[in-house]
Amino acid sequence: MNFIRKFGFLLLFIFVLLGACSQSSVHQNKKQSDTPQGLVAGTIIRTVDGDTVHVNINGKEENIRLLLIDTPETHKPGTPVQPYGPEASDYAKKELAVGTKVMVEEGVKGHERDKYGRLLAYIYLPNGKMYNEEVVKKGLARVAYIYEPNTMHLSDLKKDESYAKKHKLGIWSITGYVTEKGYDISKATLKSSGTESNKNSSDTATKYNTGCKGQIKGNVNSKIYHVPGGENYDSKMNHIVWFCSEVEAQKAGYRKAKR
Repeated sequence: MNFIRKFGFLLLFIFVLLGACSQSSVHQNKKQSDTPQGLVAGTIIRTVDGDTVHVNINGKEENIRLLLIDTPETHKPGTPVQPYGPEASDYAKKELAVGTKVMVEEGVKGHERDKYGRLLAYIYLPNGKMYNEEVVKKGLARVAYIYEPNTMHLSDLKKDESYAKKHKLGIWSITGYVTEKGYDISKATLKSSGTESNKNSSDTATKYNTGCKGQIKGNVNSKIYHVPGGENYDSKMNHIVWFCSEVEAQKAGYRKAKR
């Protein structure tokens, strides 16, 4: 009888142990499934703007168009520099600096490239955060170009966009600027408050790079920039943009005024 009782306890112990192992295995598998699959390591070669970067993957340079986001233009031919475009580019250059080691999550197999041959992907920073999400959450990009089947992280990005919109961050600080088709630069104007004493107070200025106000003054329509002391620096202009340096203005496609 004692033998049978001991044997029964032994069997019960084994069953409990197997159950615990099974639960541990399920928990481990769940943790693994929460981690993005199919990630490949890469190194940043250069950034083009806020939503396009070049990455070295397995010795090959890939031009990556970041999935589900759209930042204001800074280099598109025939399109003026759009408000918050320079800020988005600067953020990309900071977070995706040359030489940064990143993890790349490519689009769905068979749909991982756009019509220009660019690789469509999400990029994860060294701290584990997804760049696509971070730039949206800071109000420097809108959620856009939503095409199945590359919508894996759409719900998370939408939450980030709602956060930025609620707090009126970046692009969302300008009423009517963000549209379903992109950005309406005509909405990105500042009305004169009448409180400034200099001539610049009468300008209709694009609302970005305001931290550089009073330095390099660019005319969005003519793509010409003016330096302090220049003959036309204090002239009234429609749609102006401020740059912190001449180099920044030139990189944005502006040329220096002759006078």
